[in-house]
Amino acid sequence: MSRRCSIGRWEPRIASCAKHLCLQAIARRAVLLAFIITPGSFVSFAQNSSHPKNVLILDSFADHPFVDLDSLKSAIESRVQFPVNIYLERFESPRFDDESYEKEAVESIRGTYGRQKLDLVMPRGTPTLQLAAKHRDELFPGVPIVFWDVAAIRIQDQKMWPGVTGVTDNPHVGATIDLALRLHPDTNTVAIIIDDTSWQRKILSAMHADLVRRQNRVSEIDLVGLPTVALLESVAALPPHTVVLIQLVPGHLGQPALGYYDILAVVSERLPTYSIWPHLCLNHGCVGGVSDDAKQQLSLAAEVASRVLSGERVQDIPVMSSPGQDIALDWRQLRHWNIPESVLPSDSVVLYQQPSLWERYRKYIVAAIALIVIQSLFIFGLLWQRARRMKTEAELKRSEEKFSKSFRQSPLAITIVGTSDDCYMDVNDTFERQTGWQRNEVIGRSPLDIDLWVDPDQRSAFIKQLLANGSVKDLELRFRRKDGQIRTGLGSVELIEVHGEQCALSVIADITDRKMAEKALASLSGRLIEAQEAERTRIARELHDDINQRLAMVALNLKTFKQHVPASEDKPNRYIDEACARISDLENDIQALSHRLHSSKLEYLGLEAAANGFCTELSERQNVKIDFRCDGIPETLSNEISLCLFRVLQEAVHNAVKYSGVREFEVSIRGESNEIQLRVHDSGAGFDPTNVRNGHGLGLTSMNERLRLVHGQLSVDSKPHRGATIVARVPLNLTANTAGAVSVEIGNLPSEPGARRLA
Repeated sequence: MSRRCSIGRWEPRIASCAKHLCLQAIARRAVLLAFIITPGSFVSFAQNSSHPKNVLILDSFADHPFVDLDSLKSAIESRVQFPVNIYLERFESPRFDDESYEKEAVESIRGTYGRQKLDLVMPRGTPTLQLAAKHRDELFPGVPIVFWDVAAIRIQDQKMWPGVTGVTDNPHVGATIDLALRLHPDTNTVAIIIDDTSWQRKILSAMHADLVRRQNRVSEIDLVGLPTVALLESVAALPPHTVVLIQLVPGHLGQPALGYYDILAVVSERLPTYSIWPHLCLNHGCVGGVSDDAKQQLSLAAEVASRVLSGERVQDIPVMSSPGQDIALDWRQLRHWNIPESVLPSDSVVLYQQPSLWERYRKYIVAAIALIVIQSLFIFGLLWQRARRMKTEAELKRSEEKFSKSFRQSPLAITIVGTSDDCYMDVNDTFERQTGWQRNEVIGRSPLDIDLWVDPDQRSAFIKQLLANGSVKDLELRFRRKDGQIRTGLGSVELIEVHGEQCALSVIADITDRKMAEKALASLSGRLIEAQEAERTRIARELHDDINQRLAMVALNLKTFKQHVPASEDKPNRYIDEACARISDLENDIQALSHRLHSSKLEYLGLEAAANGFCTELSERQNVKIDFRCDGIPETLSNEISLCLFRVLQEAVHNAVKYSGVREFEVSIRGESNEIQLRVHDSGAGFDPTNVRNGHGLGLTSMNERLRLVHGQLSVDSKPHRGATIVARVPLNLTANTAGAVSVEIGNLPSEPGARRLA
């Protein structure tokens, strides 16, 4: 619990001070009574200790309170084994010269602590020490007194009161003068402003002694005990490069209209001012000074107080003094006199330092910088986006110009049709030439309006596929020109977006001439193959019916001639037998050649018997193994399909035996509901399928041409050193619209229009 009594220094409330003190005393008693009778407080008190110690602090310097009650309480309790209650009373030292103020202070202390058991009184400063010693018997009889922050020079000639000890404060005159000369190196005069009292004369003597040791550097001017007006006039007359050592005692001025701090403000405004007790004048214009270390003084006072509270006799504890010192400076006065921080002693304590602009507005500056950075990033991003947009727009413009140029001058017919209304949005010049329709005639009209599609059902299927997949590739269609001529086109369609609207972009090439050429070529190829088959049949019959018969007659003649040769003629008989054997072999070869050129089994027994016979004959002749399988061949298979598959079988098996490097092969013919399939497989050397792109190698050209006539399809799957598989498929339910080129699927080759058809 603590109580603060602040009596105004110069306000006109002095007349009513006693009344206020009485009211405050009554309030204090009420607070103490409430604390004592409060159950919670009593319980807490009882829990802490049954014998707490009460300490009363009497502070002489109400305007300079540097007593940290918590620190003092902690310092005392850390040295004792019981709790300590700290009470605080503050007074204004300049007013103790007024006897009425001293009486009011005594009455206030008596009224507040008259019934309070005090274990220790701790005055801070000479005025409260003198008050406590003078009125000790009536205020706190028998209570020990421990003082601190009392100038040793003020009590050194005075016999110490009984039951009183403490910590004195030593003036550091020389250190303060050296500090002033260090901070103002151009100083040549030191002016001393001091009161004319007995103990102030002792301080003046100490100043004289220190200045005498520095007389070769500075001169001295004493302003001792001057009235206020004379003092201010003397200060105004001081020469330049003068520093002031001020040691006035507040309350001893000759003119009460101007207080101590008013005079200090006037003096410090003109000249740099220092004091040996800087805590009395800092924050009022004084630059600073050197004094005892306040923390050490407080620590020593706490040590002495703990010893007294622990039961040690006061007379056994000598008066102590603080060994350390503080250099206290006012940051504002350093700035006022342009004193750089680099010349300050390293152990200086700079007070009242105002925060810099950065420290004061750091949050706002950081926020502003962050906002500026964010705005800059946004601006940069917008500019970057604007540059990208301009670049994109320029590229888009160039692309549109390029597209427009390509669109107009393309050799292919290009159209753009809206999917919502199915009307032409734009067509190019090639479309006009191919269809005979002008651009202005078709824009806004549907292809059905101009009767462009020959087969509307095909267009409906094409539109469904386009909407489902987004594009249609290799679309072959028949279209009608404006003059009624039917043409054939091949193209691709893809969905695109034009000005936010979905459209179909069509690219179509007129392949009518190519289709006619392919048809003519297919017809020519068919006639050539038919002529070839007819010639093969004729040659086979000539070989079988003429040559083979004639050879048989020659063999018969030789055998007849042998009958006329005597049996004893071994050599002629041997020659005749050899000639007959050779003629017999020649007959077999001619018969086999005849069968290869034209199989009578195929003509009379069908595909299965002919294929089986061919495989059996080739196995015996080439000494290879052929695994032949046949399943589901229709009985009504046409001669054209049978002949085509038989020739493909012959070519594929001969190529496999010749190039594969193996002796085992698989051949199968399987009939299904809608097609018949021939498969020839070997596990030999294989080949590179890329050689098939141009239709070269392994007799594929001949196979393709034969399958083309029956609308078949040839598939080749082979890789080097991994064998080869050749599959021929021929549809059984042919219609008029199935006529066309034969598709060849070879391994992983791309399905390009130009690579899918073999001429």
